[in-house]
Amino acid sequence: MRKLCFTTLLICAISITAAQDSSDLNSSMFDFGIRHGYSNWDISTDYSGYNNFQLYAGLFVETNFSERLGIRLETNYSRRGLIEVPLLLKYKISDKFEFYGGTELIYSFDSYDNYNAKDKEFGGSFIFGMQYNINKHWFIEVRYNHGFTDQFSIGRYGESPMFGKKRTISFGVGYKF
Repeated sequence: MRKLCFTTLLICAISITAAQDSSDLNSSMFDFGIRHGYSNWDISTDYSGYNNFQLYAGLFVETNFSERLGIRLETNYSRRGLIEVPLLLKYKISDKFEFYGGTELIYSFDSYDNYNAKDKEFGGSFIFGMQYNINKHWFIEVRYNHGFTDQFSIGRYGESPMFGKKRTISFGVGYKF
């Protein structure tokens, strides 16, 4: 866990330093910001399922390759004890609408279910979403995450814990500095 936290902080520090060094050349080379919102998630297996909601908060850095294409790196924390690190490719349809997709690495702290079964530490998911830019700084977004690893414990089947994939629909608001 310390290595993951250190790596995440190191990436953010390098990105901030690079953006500050290049601010003399082009002030809009990187956008930094914060996000916050609500997620409705479902964890399911072949035998059982579990549904709940959570709040999340995060930081992001993004840059554009061209007028329409860009990339965003995020670090998000959610109430279930998860750190999520998505890497997203963004496509700008207009000044107001952007679509994005990518993958996400999920790290679970020592989370246990009602049957005292521990979640697996690492997992991943695919992300698809849309962002509406209210103005230069504020935006709202909706996204869908589809887990591709059985990471989360949702009970026991006999003596063995059952693990499921997490699917999430998130609604959030963000601010670009």
